[in-house]
Formats: sequence, structure tokens, C-alpha cells
Amino acid sequence: MYIRQKISAILGFIGGVLFMIGDCLLYVYPGRDAHLDIDPVFESMPAWRFTASAFLGFIGMALMLFGFQSLYEMTKKVCGKVLSKIMIIGAAGVGGTTLAHFNLGCLMPFTYKAILSAGGSPELATSACKTIIPWVTPVDLVIIIALYVQFVVLAIMVLSGKSKLSRFFIFVGPIGAIALGILWSMLFKGSALEGCWGSCESLGEGLMYITALFYWKKQEKLG
Repeated sequence: MYIRQKISAILGFIGGVLFMIGDCLLYVYPGRDAHLDIDPVFESMPAWRFTASAFLGFIGMALMLFGFQSLYEMTKKVCGKVLSKIMIIGAAGVGGTTLAHFNLGCLMPFTYKAILSAGGSPELATSACKTIIPWVTPVDLVIIIALYVQFVVLAIMVLSGKSKLSRFFIFVGPIGAIALGILWSMLFKGSALEGCWGSCESLGEGLMYITALFYWKKQEKLG
């Protein structure tokens, strides 16, 4: 059982890494401003980058489901029924990551480039993208909230001592990844690599399953 759970946790982490790579395809490009949802540089960016990013998001989602399963089994071991049931919400979040990734990172570039290719002006392309954003934002917010239910439950397990792991593991996840992203943006400010800071959030999602990996490794040693 322990081997299966450890492998699932590792696959979940790999899924987060694939999401990170997909984000880099979207945001690491000369002239790209990662703070902009609608960036004029979309016109010069090759469409294959957005297609590849969406594909990586789909594979990443599939692998993260394995990670969720490992984290869920950990929750059942160390928590009561209430937190275990709450954790199930995270499955919907993980399953929706591929849609949220497409909406947040790929939909705007595709729309922008399609309108320009059809003879539309940059102004029309920007206006169309701005029209779409309010339509998809509620869906994205629900997915993100469901996804981060995992981290809330995980934080409770770590900080309360229920997991029997060091409280340092609270940083092995979104908190540590966001801190890394801030540091990265400061170090590479003004360069094309600055855009990579936005991908750290995806890395943080995968890092949650590293905590599950260490939990199962410890359980294996305890027998």
C-alpha cells in the first residue's frame, strides 16, 4: 500500500511540474508582461505555445488526480470524518484545473490571435477578450477555491501535529511557492525570465503532494 501511495504522490508532483512548464510557455517570452491577461505581444507569439500549454495542463490534471488520491488517503488516516469529507471537494478542484488553466492562460491568446487572423484590429481583439473574461471568471474562481480546499486541510494536518511531520512542511506547498515566485520576480525583473514567477503557483499545487509522500515514507518506516 505504501509504495502505491508514494508513487501516486510523486505523480501528483510531476503533474504540478507539467502545469508549471505550461505556464512558462505562456508567460516566458520576450516582451511578455505576465501581469496582463490581454497582452498585445500575443500577436507575435506562436500559437503552438498555447496549444502545448493546454495539452500539458490536461496531462498535469490527470497526474494530479493521483496526487489527490494519495493526499486524501493521508487525510483519512490522520483526520476525522468531517475533514475527510471536506477534502473530497478538492477532487473537483483538481479535475477542473485543466479548464481553469485553459481559461486563464490560453483562451485570451487564442481569441486575440483568431480575431487578428480574421482581419480584425487589435482594438477589436482586446474588446472581445474583455467581453469573455467576466463570463469565465466565476467558473475559474469556483475551481480555484475547490482546489485550495486541499491546502486548507493539509495545513490543519501539519500545523496541528496530526500528520506527525515537521511544521516546516507548511512551506512545502503554495506558501513556499509564492515566496519563491516573489523572489524570482525580483531577481529577474525586466528580463524575459521574469514571467516565470507566475508559474510558481502551479508548482505550489504539486508540492502539496510532496508532503503526502513524506507522510507515507514515515508510515512505511514505522511499519
